[in-house]
Amino acid sequence: MRTFEWVDGKKKLGDPLFRPMNKQPMSFLNYKNLVFTLLLASPAVLFADYVTINSTSGDYDMYAGNTWGILNNPNHQFALSDQEILAAILNNDGIETVGKLSFMLTTTDAGLSLIGLFDGIPITDPSDSLADQFLGISATTSTGTDWFATGDTGSATDWYDMGNGTQLVNAMLGWDHGQTSAGFAWGDLGTSPTGTVNLYDISLTEFASDSIQFLTYQNDHWSVAGTADFSVLGQYAFSYQMIPAPGAIALLTLAGLSGRRRRV
Repeated sequence: MRTFEWVDGKKKLGDPLFRPMNKQPMSFLNYKNLVFTLLLASPAVLFADYVTINSTSGDYDMYAGNTWGILNNPNHQFALSDQEILAAILNNDGIETVGKLSFMLTTTDAGLSLIGLFDGIPITDPSDSLADQFLGISATTSTGTDWFATGDTGSATDWYDMGNGTQLVNAMLGWDHGQTSAGFAWGDLGTSPTGTVNLYDISLTEFASDSIQFLTYQNDHWSVAGTADFSVLGQYAFSYQMIPAPGAIALLTLAGLSGRRRRV
């Protein structure tokens, strides 16, 4: 749209009232900067790895938290002090851990780890404990990562190399309800991102319904993503797959595009 103005008694066109916008396409560099800025704007979501749980009771996504300083024993021991730390953190966020088999994804000294905390309490006393709860576990994943498992005296754990790039851990874990706890974990899911877990209720006399819970870390706190129960035969199984953070994938894709552009 143009305006008019009078010059020497004659009407002439003036400057445009509205000037068209510059319609040049966004450069690749500007596009890359825009994507990077958007990624940084949402780090809590875009930079969180998560695990997808598949089971007969449902599918659940468990986003990763951070619990540095645990799972650092070189002898596959899931220290009771580590279990106390996890129970205290979860209890602080309102998660009940007593009488529960709690599964969570968190970054530890062993890398991104899938952890099972069984009947966890923040303060344990193993001095005169006598195991009265017993859980069987059979878990598989690819070779290249480490495992951790601990229960009271009388617990047993066996590791097998299946010879096809797969490792198997069979364990019978016992603990004293209200006095100690037990735990199992796979470390470094970045190396071994998929696996299976089978649970067996050998003698869980202090566990009610919805005793199996899958936890997720979002919005700076832990919450329950889903619950499950043992079958009438006392069994429960699930598989899992680690999904890299969407933000990390986007950055890797962007880096790849940038690299290809430089070679043109």
